[in-house]
Amino acid sequence: MNRIIVFLVLLIVLIAALAFGWWAYTLPGKVTVPIGTEEISIKSGAAVALVLALSGLMAAAWWVISGIFVLPGRIARSRRRSKSRKANAALTEGLLAAEAGDAEAALKLARKAAKHAEDERLKLLLEARAAEANDDWAGAERAWSQLTRLPGGQLAGLRGSAMAASERGDQLTAETRAREALGLKSSADWPFNSLFDLQVSKGEWEKALDTLTTGERRGMIKGDGLRRRRAVLLTAHAVGLPHDHKSEAQKALAEAIRSAPGFPPAAFHGARTLMVDGKAKAAQGVLALGWKARPHPALAQLARRLVPQDSQANIAERLQALIAARPNHRESKILMAEIAMDKGDWVGAIRALALLVEENPTARLCLLMERALKGYGDQSEAARWGRMAVSASREPDWSDIDPKGNAFDFDKQGWARLVYAFGDVGDLVHPRYESYGRELEAGRVPALPGPELEEAAPEAPKAPDRPLSPPLDYASDDD
Repeated sequence: MNRIIVFLVLLIVLIAALAFGWWAYTLPGKVTVPIGTEEISIKSGAAVALVLALSGLMAAAWWVISGIFVLPGRIARSRRRSKSRKANAALTEGLLAAEAGDAEAALKLARKAAKHAEDERLKLLLEARAAEANDDWAGAERAWSQLTRLPGGQLAGLRGSAMAASERGDQLTAETRAREALGLKSSADWPFNSLFDLQVSKGEWEKALDTLTTGERRGMIKGDGLRRRRAVLLTAHAVGLPHDHKSEAQKALAEAIRSAPGFPPAAFHGARTLMVDGKAKAAQGVLALGWKARPHPALAQLARRLVPQDSQANIAERLQALIAARPNHRESKILMAEIAMDKGDWVGAIRALALLVEENPTARLCLLMERALKGYGDQSEAARWGRMAVSASREPDWSDIDPKGNAFDFDKQGWARLVYAFGDVGDLVHPRYESYGRELEAGRVPALPGPELEEAAPEAPKAPDRPLSPPLDYASDDD
C-alpha cells in the first residue's frame, strides 16, 4: 500500500515537472544577460530551465556539505542503536535463560548485557536472576540490594533481597526487607504475606497479629479469613503465656472466641482458664457458645469436668445444655447416648449408638457400643464390638484429646499450621491423628486437672431385671 502511494506521488511530481518545463519552453521573448561590454540573449524557457538547474545544484551541494557536518552524530546514534539492540537481546535471552534454569547461559548473557545496557536497573535485574539460577543467593542479594537504591527499583529490589536472604537462611534480614517494603505506599500484597509468613513460622504471634492488623488496614486481607487467622493467633498467644499472665490470656481467648466462635481450641482453652479460676458458670457459657458454632468432643469432655466431684444430675444438665444448642449434630447424638449410659439406660444408649454406627462404625463408636452392651449384660456382643474397635477407623476430632483428657496441646508448628488450615479454609489440624498418637479411651471421663482428689470406686454394672435380649431395632450379629 505504501509503495503504491509513493509511486503515485512521484508520477504526479514528474507530470507536473514536464508540464512546467513545456510551459517554460513555450514562453515568448528572451532574457538578456549583460557580461562586461557584451550581452547574451537567452530564450525565456531556457533561462527558466537554467535557473532551476542551478537551484538543484545548490541544494545538492548544501545537502552534501550539511551531511558531512552531521555525519559524526549519525554514526554515534547508529552505534547507540546497535548497542541498545544488543543489550536488549542479551537482556531478553538472559532473563529467559535464568527462568529456564540455564545458569551458565544466564551468567554469560548477564556479562554481555553489562557491557551494552544503559539502564542500570535492567543489568542488575538480569544479574540477580542469573545468580539465583546459579544458586548464588549471596550474589543475588547483592544485586537486589543495589536495585533498591535506584529510582523505580526499590520494591522489586526489596522483594528479591528478601527472597534471597530467606533462601540462604537469614530470616532476620528477610523479615527486615519485608517490613521495609510494607512501609512503602504500594498495593502489592507480597510484603504483607512475606512478613506474616515469617513471623508465623517463628511463632511470633504478637508480631503476626500486628502485621495482620496492618494488612486489614491496607485491605490486603478481610472477611472470614481475617477473623479466623486472628482467632488462631490469639489462641496460640494465650496458650503460650505463663501462668502469672492469666488475665491477659483470658482477654486474648475472649477476643479469639468473638473473632471465630467456631474455633474449638479457643472455646476449649477459654473455658478451661475460667474453670481453673473457679468460674464454672462462665466456662459453661463459653462451651455452649463454642458447641453451637462447631461441636467438638473436647468441649463435651471439659463440660463434664467443670466442677470437681459434681453430681451426675448436674453433669447431665450441662451436657443437655450443649445438646440443646445443636440437637441434630452427630456429637450431640453421641452425648445423648453417653447421658443414657450415665443413667443406666443401656437400651436407650444402644438404640442411639446403633443409628450412628450404621453410618460410620469408628473405633470410638465401637468402644461406646461395647460399654453399653456390657452394661446391658450382653458380654459376647460387647466382645465382638471390642474386636471391631481394633480395626475400625479413628476419628480426627476425637484424636485431639490425649489419654489424660487434655486437648489441643499443639506445639509451635501445629499452631502455625492452624493459622493457614483453619484461617484460610476453616479446617482443623490433627497432629495426634497424623502421628497415630494415643488418645483418650472412648467413654472414659478423665480426672479434673488440679488438686488430687480421691476417686470413688466405679460401681459394678447392675444386673438386668429382665431377660437379656437385644432391643427390637438393634441389628443382630451377621457373623
